[in-house]
Amino acid sequence: MLPVKASVTVVDSSFHAKGDANWDGFIDGNDLELVRAAMGSFPGKPNWNADADLNGDGKVDITDLTLCIKNQGQMAAVYQTPSKADVPEGKCVVIGSFRGQQLRKEFKAGTRIFFIFSAFGMLGRAALIPV
Repeated sequence: MLPVKASVTVVDSSFHAKGDANWDGFIDGNDLELVRAAMGSFPGKPNWNADADLNGDGKVDITDLTLCIKNQGQMAAVYQTPSKADVPEGKCVVIGSFRGQQLRKEFKAGTRIFFIFSAFGMLGRAALIPV
């Protein structure tokens, strides 16, 4: 299979903590709305959204809202495939597109991600590899 150049966005826990509540690689108004909708909540409340708890303290409050507002307009790291990206422990989402198809793969933890798109058959591959 021949590797094909494509862009892949890597969103890890550290970027999410800056304000990317929906894990899409951009900190924008959509994230702000998610945090606002969950304001004042904690686990067990009807409007609780763990992804809106940006600092991971078990509640969505002014601290989370401030983080999201302060970092509006930031974008997660974008890589050209084939490529490797180091990722800290925690959740990681790899987002890409190839020939109009979207690739979105979530990982729970790892140290490095390898990703490649192929000209034949596969839309894309993303896999954790140990260092």
